[in-house]
Amino acid sequence: MAVKTRPFRAYTEDIGALRFLGEVEGMSPQEVLHSALASYMTTNRERLGKVFEATQRALRDGDIDALTAQLSASADERVAALAETVPTF
Repeated sequence: MAVKTRPFRAYTEDIGALRFLGEVEGMSPQEVLHSALASYMTTNRERLGKVFEATQRALRDGDIDALTAQLSASADERVAALAETVPTF
């Protein structure tokens, strides 16, 4: 089975790491990225499944408030994660 690909933009600062890991693992940078994504999906399967189920339920029920809450929670998580990277003085 042929693998379909399409162009993908990676952060400039990640290209070196992708290439290095590829050389260490005997993989292409694309294979490293694919492997990392597969690992993330496997590791977070339960949490992602819960989010998917809740989204399906909200869509099925036409519950705009539930959808809004999910998007807000997701944004709040990203803001909290970003805040943890800011150095304190």
